[in-house]
Amino acid sequence: MGSQQGTTRTALTRQSSSAAIKRHNRSLIADYLYRHDYATMLALEHALALSRPTVRANLLALQREGLVSRGERLASTGGRKAQAYAFAPSAHTALGVRLHRHHSVICAIDLHGSVLAKRTLDLDYANADAFFQRIGAAVQNFAEQLAGSGSPALGVAFSMQGLVSADARSITFGNILGNTGLSLDTIAQSIELPCLLIHDSDASAMAELWSNDGVRDALCVYLGARPGGAVVIDGTLRQGRTRRNGTIEHMTLVPGGRPCYCGQRGCMDPYCSCERLTEGDFADLPEFFAALRDGNAPGNALARSRFDAWIGYLAQAIANARTVLCADVILGGELAQHLNDEDLRELKSRIDGLSAFGADEYALRFSICAPDQDVIGAALRYVEPFVARLCGQASARA
Repeated sequence: MGSQQGTTRTALTRQSSSAAIKRHNRSLIADYLYRHDYATMLALEHALALSRPTVRANLLALQREGLVSRGERLASTGGRKAQAYAFAPSAHTALGVRLHRHHSVICAIDLHGSVLAKRTLDLDYANADAFFQRIGAAVQNFAEQLAGSGSPALGVAFSMQGLVSADARSITFGNILGNTGLSLDTIAQSIELPCLLIHDSDASAMAELWSNDGVRDALCVYLGARPGGAVVIDGTLRQGRTRRNGTIEHMTLVPGGRPCYCGQRGCMDPYCSCERLTEGDFADLPEFFAALRDGNAPGNALARSRFDAWIGYLAQAIANARTVLCADVILGGELAQHLNDEDLRELKSRIDGLSAFGADEYALRFSICAPDQDVIGAALRYVEPFVARLCGQASARA
Protein backbone atom coordinates (compact mmCIF):
# COMPACT_ATOMS: atom_id res chain seq x y z
CA MET A 1 0.00 0.00 0.00
CA GLY A 2 2.76 2.41 1.00
CA SER A 3 4.64 1.61 -2.19
CA GLN A 4 1.57 2.40 -4.31
CA GLN A 5 1.02 5.72 -2.53
CA GLY A 6 4.67 6.63 -3.06
CA THR A 7 4.41 5.78 -6.76
CA THR A 8 1.25 7.91 -7.08
CA ARG A 9 2.89 10.89 -5.33
CA THR A 10 5.92 10.62 -7.62
CA ALA A 11 3.68 10.56 -10.72
CA LEU A 12 1.72 13.60 -9.51
CA THR A 13 4.93 15.46 -8.75
CA ARG A 14 6.21 14.74 -12.24
CA GLN A 15 2.93 15.90 -13.80
CA SER A 16 3.01 19.08 -11.73
CA SER A 17 6.61 19.74 -12.68
CA SER A 18 5.87 19.12 -16.35
CA ALA A 19 2.91 21.52 -16.24
CA ALA A 20 5.05 24.19 -14.55
CA ILE A 21 7.72 23.85 -17.24
CA LYS A 22 5.09 24.20 -19.96
CA ARG A 23 3.67 27.33 -18.32
CA HIS A 24 7.18 28.74 -17.96
CA ASN A 25 8.00 28.13 -21.62
CA ARG A 26 4.74 29.72 -22.70
CA SER A 27 5.49 32.79 -20.54
CA LEU A 28 8.99 33.08 -21.99
CA ILE A 29 7.68 33.11 -25.56
CA ALA A 30 4.78 35.48 -24.79
CA ASP A 31 7.11 37.82 -22.92
CA TYR A 32 9.67 37.92 -25.74
CA LEU A 33 7.03 38.71 -28.34
CA TYR A 34 5.41 41.28 -26.02
CA ARG A 35 8.71 43.15 -25.73
CA HIS A 36 9.76 42.91 -29.39
CA ASP A 37 8.02 44.00 -32.57
CA TYR A 38 8.27 40.51 -34.04
CA ALA A 39 10.37 37.36 -34.00
CA THR A 40 10.89 34.30 -36.15
CA MET A 41 10.76 30.78 -34.81
CA LEU A 42 14.52 30.54 -35.15
CA ALA A 43 15.04 33.80 -33.24
CA LEU A 44 12.86 32.50 -30.41
CA GLU A 45 14.78 29.21 -30.30
CA HIS A 46 18.12 31.02 -30.01
CA ALA A 47 17.02 33.79 -27.66
CA LEU A 48 15.18 31.51 -25.24
CA ALA A 49 17.19 28.28 -25.64
CA LEU A 50 14.07 26.30 -26.46
CA SER A 51 13.58 23.46 -28.92
CA ARG A 52 11.73 24.02 -32.19
CA PRO A 53 8.84 21.70 -31.25
CA THR A 54 8.36 23.62 -28.00
CA VAL A 55 8.40 26.97 -29.76
CA ARG A 56 6.06 25.77 -32.50
CA ALA A 57 3.53 24.27 -30.06
CA ASN A 58 3.39 27.43 -27.93
CA LEU A 59 3.10 29.73 -30.94
CA LEU A 60 0.17 27.70 -32.22
CA ALA A 61 -1.51 27.82 -28.79
CA LEU A 62 -1.00 31.59 -28.50
CA GLN A 63 -2.34 32.05 -32.03
CA ARG A 64 -5.48 30.09 -31.19
CA GLU A 65 -6.05 32.46 -28.27
CA GLY A 66 -5.58 35.47 -30.55
CA LEU A 67 -2.56 36.70 -28.58
CA VAL A 68 -0.05 36.13 -31.39
CA SER A 69 -0.46 36.68 -35.11
CA ARG A 70 1.57 35.68 -38.15
CA GLY A 71 3.36 38.63 -39.69
CA GLU A 72 5.10 39.04 -43.02
CA ARG A 73 7.76 36.65 -44.18
CA LEU A 74 11.19 38.23 -43.72
CA ALA A 75 13.67 38.71 -46.53
CA SER A 76 16.28 35.97 -46.81
CA THR A 77 19.71 35.79 -48.40
CA GLY A 78 18.82 32.38 -49.71
CA GLY A 79 16.26 29.67 -49.29
CA ARG A 80 12.76 30.03 -47.91
CA LYS A 81 11.77 33.30 -46.25
CA ALA A 82 11.32 33.06 -42.49
CA GLN A 83 7.85 33.50 -41.01
CA ALA A 84 7.61 36.32 -38.45
CA TYR A 85 5.31 36.21 -35.44
CA ALA A 86 4.06 39.23 -33.53
CA PHE A 87 2.26 39.89 -30.27
CA ALA A 88 -1.34 41.04 -30.81
CA PRO A 89 -1.84 43.88 -28.29
CA SER A 90 -5.45 44.43 -29.30
CA ALA A 91 -6.40 40.85 -28.43
CA HIS A 92 -7.84 42.35 -25.27
CA THR A 93 -8.61 45.88 -24.12
CA ALA A 94 -9.47 47.63 -20.88
CA LEU A 95 -11.64 50.69 -20.36
CA GLY A 96 -10.90 53.69 -18.19
CA VAL A 97 -13.63 56.19 -17.32
CA ARG A 98 -13.38 59.68 -15.82
CA LEU A 99 -16.48 61.27 -14.29
CA HIS A 100 -16.15 65.05 -13.91
CA ARG A 101 -18.68 67.74 -13.14
CA HIS A 102 -19.53 68.68 -16.74
CA HIS A 103 -18.18 65.83 -18.85
CA SER A 104 -17.12 62.20 -18.83
CA VAL A 105 -14.34 60.49 -20.78
CA ILE A 106 -14.02 56.84 -21.79
CA CYS A 107 -10.73 55.48 -23.14
CA ALA A 108 -9.98 51.99 -24.42
CA ILE A 109 -6.37 50.85 -24.16
CA ASP A 110 -4.70 47.74 -25.55
CA LEU A 111 -2.33 45.34 -23.80
CA HIS A 112 0.59 47.71 -24.46
CA GLY A 113 -1.26 50.53 -22.70
CA SER A 114 -1.82 52.46 -25.94
CA VAL A 115 -5.13 54.25 -26.49
CA LEU A 116 -7.22 52.54 -29.16
CA ALA A 117 -10.32 54.71 -28.97
CA LYS A 118 -11.82 57.52 -26.91
CA ARG A 119 -15.25 58.95 -26.30
CA THR A 120 -16.25 62.17 -24.55
CA LEU A 121 -19.75 62.60 -23.16
CA ASP A 122 -21.05 66.10 -22.42
CA LEU A 123 -23.11 65.16 -19.40
CA ASP A 124 -23.43 67.08 -16.15
CA TYR A 125 -22.60 64.82 -13.22
CA ALA A 126 -25.49 63.86 -10.96
CA ASN A 127 -25.82 61.39 -8.11
CA ALA A 128 -28.81 59.81 -9.75
CA ASP A 129 -29.59 56.46 -11.32
CA ALA A 130 -30.51 58.15 -14.60
CA PHE A 131 -26.99 59.60 -14.92
CA PHE A 132 -25.23 56.33 -14.08
CA GLN A 133 -27.51 54.44 -16.46
CA ARG A 134 -26.57 56.77 -19.31
CA ILE A 135 -22.88 56.45 -18.50
CA GLY A 136 -23.21 52.70 -18.14
CA ALA A 137 -25.03 52.36 -21.45
CA ALA A 138 -22.28 54.34 -23.21
CA VAL A 139 -19.55 52.22 -21.60
CA GLN A 140 -21.35 48.96 -22.35
CA ASN A 141 -21.96 49.96 -25.98
CA PHE A 142 -18.30 50.95 -26.35
CA ALA A 143 -17.19 47.60 -24.92
CA GLU A 144 -19.52 45.66 -27.20
CA GLN A 145 -18.17 47.46 -30.26
CA LEU A 146 -14.62 46.60 -29.21
CA ALA A 147 -15.57 42.96 -28.65
CA GLY A 148 -17.23 42.88 -32.06
CA SER A 149 -13.97 44.00 -33.66
CA GLY A 150 -12.01 41.27 -31.87
CA SER A 151 -10.86 43.26 -28.84
CA PRO A 152 -12.95 42.20 -25.83
CA ALA A 153 -12.59 44.29 -22.68
CA LEU A 154 -11.08 42.84 -19.52
CA GLY A 155 -12.89 45.32 -17.31
CA VAL A 156 -13.80 48.93 -16.58
CA ALA A 157 -11.95 51.17 -14.09
CA PHE A 158 -13.39 54.49 -12.95
CA SER A 159 -10.91 57.29 -12.19
CA MET A 160 -12.62 59.23 -9.40
CA GLN A 161 -12.12 62.69 -7.91
CA GLY A 162 -12.22 61.24 -4.43
CA LEU A 163 -10.78 58.61 -2.15
CA VAL A 164 -11.99 55.04 -2.54
CA SER A 165 -12.28 52.09 -0.19
CA ALA A 166 -9.63 49.40 0.10
CA ASP A 167 -11.81 46.99 -1.90
CA ALA A 168 -12.22 49.64 -4.67
CA ARG A 169 -16.01 49.41 -4.40
CA SER A 170 -17.09 52.67 -2.76
CA ILE A 171 -16.13 56.33 -2.37
CA THR A 172 -15.04 57.12 1.15
CA PHE A 173 -14.38 60.85 0.61
CA GLY A 174 -16.03 62.61 -2.30
CA ASN A 175 -16.57 66.24 -1.36
CA ILE A 176 -15.70 67.54 -4.85
CA LEU A 177 -18.74 65.92 -6.48
CA GLY A 178 -20.69 65.37 -3.27
CA ASN A 179 -20.68 61.59 -3.63
CA THR A 180 -19.18 60.31 -0.38
CA GLY A 181 -20.56 56.83 0.26
CA LEU A 182 -21.46 56.19 -3.38
CA SER A 183 -21.06 52.51 -4.26
CA LEU A 184 -19.62 50.86 -7.34
CA ASP A 185 -22.85 48.89 -7.63
CA THR A 186 -24.69 52.15 -8.25
CA ILE A 187 -22.09 53.60 -10.63
CA ALA A 188 -21.78 50.42 -12.70
CA GLN A 189 -25.40 49.27 -12.50
CA SER A 190 -25.71 49.06 -16.32
CA ILE A 191 -22.28 47.55 -17.07
CA GLU A 192 -21.85 43.81 -17.62
CA LEU A 193 -18.09 43.71 -17.06
CA PRO A 194 -15.81 43.60 -14.00
CA CYS A 195 -15.49 47.13 -12.59
CA LEU A 196 -13.47 48.97 -9.95
CA LEU A 197 -12.82 52.47 -8.59
CA ILE A 198 -9.47 54.24 -8.23
CA HIS A 199 -8.50 57.70 -7.00
CA ASP A 200 -7.51 59.85 -9.99
CA SER A 201 -4.06 60.73 -8.59
CA ASP A 202 -3.29 57.05 -8.01
CA ALA A 203 -4.46 56.31 -11.54
CA SER A 204 -2.12 58.96 -12.95
CA ALA A 205 0.74 57.40 -10.99
CA MET A 206 -0.13 54.00 -12.47
CA ALA A 207 0.37 55.45 -15.95
CA GLU A 208 3.63 57.02 -14.79
CA LEU A 209 4.99 53.68 -13.62
CA TRP A 210 3.86 51.89 -16.75
CA SER A 211 5.65 54.41 -18.99
CA ASN A 212 8.81 54.65 -16.91
CA ASP A 213 9.99 51.52 -15.11
CA GLY A 214 12.97 53.50 -13.79
CA VAL A 215 10.80 55.18 -11.15
CA ARG A 216 11.73 53.69 -7.76
CA ASP A 217 10.83 55.99 -4.84
CA ALA A 218 8.80 59.07 -5.70
CA LEU A 219 6.25 61.56 -4.50
CA CYS A 220 3.95 62.30 -7.43
CA VAL A 221 2.26 65.71 -7.29
CA TYR A 222 -0.51 66.37 -9.81
CA LEU A 223 -1.35 70.05 -10.26
CA GLY A 224 -4.71 71.01 -11.67
CA ALA A 225 -8.07 72.46 -10.75
CA ARG A 226 -7.90 70.08 -7.79
CA PRO A 227 -4.31 69.08 -6.92
CA GLY A 228 -3.51 65.60 -5.67
CA GLY A 229 -0.65 63.24 -5.00
CA ALA A 230 0.48 59.64 -4.95
CA VAL A 231 3.29 57.66 -3.32
CA VAL A 232 5.61 55.24 -5.13
CA ILE A 233 7.99 53.02 -3.15
CA ASP A 234 10.24 50.37 -4.68
CA GLY A 235 8.64 50.98 -8.06
CA THR A 236 5.13 50.20 -6.79
CA LEU A 237 2.15 52.44 -6.11
CA ARG A 238 1.60 52.43 -2.35
CA GLN A 239 -1.96 53.52 -1.56
CA GLY A 240 -1.90 52.49 2.08
CA ARG A 241 -4.40 50.48 4.09
CA THR A 242 -7.01 53.27 3.93
CA ARG A 243 -6.05 54.36 0.39
CA ARG A 244 -5.15 57.84 1.69
CA ASN A 245 -1.42 57.91 0.99
CA GLY A 246 -0.25 60.88 -1.03
CA THR A 247 -3.12 63.26 -0.24
CA ILE A 248 -0.75 66.20 -0.19
CA GLU A 249 -3.61 68.50 -1.24
CA HIS A 250 -4.93 68.43 2.34
CA MET A 251 -1.64 69.21 4.05
CA THR A 252 -2.09 72.38 6.16
CA LEU A 253 0.07 75.17 4.71
CA VAL A 254 -1.55 78.22 6.32
CA PRO A 255 -3.29 77.49 9.65
CA GLY A 256 -6.70 79.16 9.59
CA GLY A 257 -6.18 80.23 5.98
CA ARG A 258 -8.32 79.90 2.89
CA PRO A 259 -11.26 77.45 3.06
CA CYS A 260 -10.80 74.08 1.36
CA TYR A 261 -13.53 71.89 -0.11
CA CYS A 262 -12.67 69.28 2.55
CA GLY A 263 -14.13 71.56 5.23
CA GLN A 264 -10.79 72.59 6.75
CA ARG A 265 -8.90 75.85 6.23
CA GLY A 266 -5.39 76.49 4.94
CA CYS A 267 -4.90 73.27 2.97
CA MET A 268 -2.53 73.07 0.02
CA ASP A 269 -5.43 72.82 -2.44
CA PRO A 270 -6.68 76.44 -2.32
CA TYR A 271 -3.09 77.74 -2.47
CA CYS A 272 -1.72 75.54 -5.28
CA SER A 273 -4.70 75.00 -7.58
CA CYS A 274 -5.18 76.48 -11.04
CA GLU A 275 -7.70 78.96 -9.62
CA ARG A 276 -5.01 80.44 -7.37
CA LEU A 277 -3.26 81.70 -10.53
CA THR A 278 -6.22 82.74 -12.69
CA GLU A 279 -8.60 83.89 -9.90
CA GLY A 280 -10.98 86.15 -11.81
CA ASP A 281 -8.36 88.14 -13.72
CA PHE A 282 -7.32 85.58 -16.34
CA ALA A 283 -9.69 83.47 -18.43
CA ASP A 284 -7.63 80.30 -18.16
CA LEU A 285 -4.11 78.95 -17.66
CA PRO A 286 -2.93 79.69 -21.25
CA GLU A 287 -3.90 83.35 -20.80
CA PHE A 288 -2.22 83.50 -17.39
CA PHE A 289 1.05 81.98 -18.61
CA ALA A 290 1.04 84.13 -21.75
CA ALA A 291 0.95 87.19 -19.47
CA LEU A 292 3.60 85.68 -17.19
CA ARG A 293 6.05 85.00 -20.03
CA ASP A 294 5.54 88.35 -21.81
CA GLY A 295 7.16 91.17 -19.89
CA ASN A 296 5.19 93.74 -21.90
CA ALA A 297 1.77 92.16 -21.33
CA PRO A 298 -0.73 94.31 -19.38
CA GLY A 299 -1.19 91.60 -16.76
CA ASN A 300 2.49 90.70 -16.41
CA ALA A 301 3.06 92.28 -12.99
CA LEU A 302 -0.04 90.62 -11.52
CA ALA A 303 0.85 87.26 -13.07
CA ARG A 304 4.41 87.44 -11.71
CA SER A 305 3.15 88.30 -8.23
CA ARG A 306 0.69 85.42 -8.20
CA PHE A 307 3.16 82.95 -9.62
CA ASP A 308 5.76 83.93 -7.01
CA ALA A 309 3.28 83.25 -4.22
CA TRP A 310 2.03 80.05 -5.86
CA ILE A 311 5.47 78.52 -6.39
CA GLY A 312 6.36 79.44 -2.82
CA TYR A 313 3.40 77.53 -1.44
CA LEU A 314 4.12 74.57 -3.71
CA ALA A 315 7.75 74.51 -2.56
CA GLN A 316 6.62 74.53 1.08
CA ALA A 317 4.21 71.63 0.51
CA ILE A 318 6.85 69.52 -1.24
CA ALA A 319 9.52 70.36 1.35
CA ASN A 320 7.11 69.31 4.11
CA ALA A 321 6.24 66.06 2.33
CA ARG A 322 9.90 65.21 1.78
CA THR A 323 10.59 65.32 5.52
CA VAL A 324 8.39 62.20 5.69
CA LEU A 325 9.20 60.61 2.33
CA CYS A 326 12.68 61.60 1.20
CA ALA A 327 12.24 60.66 -2.44
CA ASP A 328 12.25 62.04 -5.95
CA VAL A 329 9.41 64.37 -6.93
CA ILE A 330 7.38 64.07 -10.13
CA LEU A 331 5.17 66.99 -11.18
CA GLY A 332 2.20 66.31 -13.41
CA GLY A 333 -1.30 67.49 -14.17
CA GLU A 334 -2.72 70.24 -16.34
CA LEU A 335 -0.82 73.05 -14.65
CA ALA A 336 2.56 71.29 -14.90
CA GLN A 337 2.22 71.29 -18.68
CA HIS A 338 2.60 75.08 -18.63
CA LEU A 339 5.77 75.07 -16.52
CA ASN A 340 9.24 75.16 -18.10
CA ASP A 341 12.71 74.07 -17.06
CA GLU A 342 13.46 77.46 -15.52
CA ASP A 343 10.36 77.15 -13.34
CA LEU A 344 11.52 73.69 -12.30
CA ARG A 345 14.95 75.00 -11.28
CA GLU A 346 13.34 77.83 -9.29
CA LEU A 347 11.04 75.37 -7.53
CA LYS A 348 13.91 73.06 -6.61
CA SER A 349 15.93 75.99 -5.28
CA ARG A 350 13.05 77.01 -3.05
CA ILE A 351 12.47 73.45 -1.84
CA ASP A 352 16.17 73.11 -0.95
CA GLY A 353 16.08 76.46 0.84
CA LEU A 354 13.23 75.21 3.04
CA SER A 355 14.94 71.94 3.93
CA ALA A 356 16.48 71.62 7.38
CA PHE A 357 19.31 69.65 5.77
CA GLY A 358 19.98 71.90 2.81
CA ALA A 359 20.21 70.61 -0.73
CA ASP A 360 20.32 66.85 -1.15
CA GLU A 361 20.43 64.60 -4.17
CA TYR A 362 16.99 63.93 -5.55
CA ALA A 363 15.30 64.34 -8.89
CA LEU A 364 12.58 66.92 -9.46
CA ARG A 365 11.12 66.31 -12.90
CA PHE A 366 8.02 66.52 -14.98
CA SER A 367 5.55 63.69 -15.30
CA ILE A 368 4.87 62.09 -18.68
CA CYS A 369 1.90 64.53 -18.77
CA ALA A 370 0.00 62.28 -21.17
CA PRO A 371 -3.47 63.30 -22.34
CA ASP A 372 -6.08 61.51 -20.20
CA GLN A 373 -3.28 60.12 -18.03
CA ASP A 374 -5.59 59.22 -15.15
CA VAL A 375 -8.05 57.44 -17.45
CA ILE A 376 -5.26 55.39 -19.02
CA GLY A 377 -3.81 54.62 -15.60
CA ALA A 378 -7.20 53.45 -14.37
CA ALA A 379 -7.56 51.03 -17.29
CA LEU A 380 -4.08 49.70 -16.55
CA ARG A 381 -5.54 48.24 -13.36
CA TYR A 382 -6.88 45.48 -15.61
CA VAL A 383 -4.11 45.34 -18.20
CA GLU A 384 -1.22 45.04 -15.75
CA PRO A 385 -2.33 41.82 -13.99
CA PHE A 386 -3.36 40.24 -17.29
CA VAL A 387 0.07 40.90 -18.81
CA ALA A 388 1.75 39.72 -15.61
CA ARG A 389 -0.11 36.42 -15.74
CA LEU A 390 0.56 35.95 -19.43
CA CYS A 391 4.21 36.99 -19.59
CA GLY A 392 5.39 36.83 -16.01
CA GLN A 393 5.90 39.75 -13.64
CA ALA A 394 8.85 41.07 -15.66
CA SER A 395 6.52 42.46 -18.33
CA ALA A 396 3.96 43.97 -15.99
CA ARG A 397 5.32 47.50 -16.57
CA ALA A 398 7.06 47.08 -19.91
